[in-house]
Amino acid sequence: MSEYQPHTAPEARPANKRQTPDWRRLEVAQGRFARMISDGIAQATAEHTEVDDDTARCIAHVLGRAHGRESALADFGRTGDGQYLNLRDEYLMLYTDERADAITKELIDWFGTYLVQRENTGTGRQFMNEHLPPKLDLLLVRTRVRVGGQHFVVNVPASWDSGEVDGLIELLSDLQLPEDHALQAFLSLPDVSVGTDDLMESFHEAFAGAFNSEEDALRALSPLEDWETSLVDWCIDQGLEYDALDWNYAPLMARLRDIYDVVEREEVLYVFVK
Repeated sequence: MSEYQPHTAPEARPANKRQTPDWRRLEVAQGRFARMISDGIAQATAEHTEVDDDTARCIAHVLGRAHGRESALADFGRTGDGQYLNLRDEYLMLYTDERADAITKELIDWFGTYLVQRENTGTGRQFMNEHLPPKLDLLLVRTRVRVGGQHFVVNVPASWDSGEVDGLIELLSDLQLPEDHALQAFLSLPDVSVGTDDLMESFHEAFAGAFNSEEDALRALSPLEDWETSLVDWCIDQGLEYDALDWNYAPLMARLRDIYDVVEREEVLYVFVK
């Protein structure tokens, strides 16, 4: 696993003018464009990809009917342009509404996943069955948060709205994230969700140690010393000086990375069990 650079930064956004979604208008539009959308989803499912641009815009148009012509969703339906954060809060308002049926939620799952992948802010559908529709709560989004005057990139569920992201800052402050470099490294891993209920338990279970060099990590986490002993015996048998041979740590570290996630920060290696 590796760290990712692109990220989504929470920022202030204007409130949507329509406070109560018009579900009747959404239902009418959903019926009108059902065939076009279902064809696009069928193609994406067959090819194991996200929906194409035209299908995404069609879904946005349908969802935008609930919020009105001035909504970000409606504008995306017309132009294909829009800010992820504005669009996210609008479709998640529908997603969490008790009146949303399974069909509407599936459309939002497809559209939200499309947006995350289009902007390269997600960590991929690594927890999903490729033969089933995507689910926003199984997709992680790299998000930049400010804690204690510093910025950090963490992974939040794509089903989180702005309010939940804002609440995250209080949690990370309580966990003293700016002072805990190992926790920072752990939260940077692409398969670690900061929204998990047992976050610190998962961290302590996975953390294998912090090391100042690859050699230190190998000595602590691999049979390097046993291999050195065997090599000494071999050198004696062959009549060679042990100092005549040098270890190549690169292939040994490659083997170690098959078992552990290794995050390097400020010349320190933070190692976690996969």
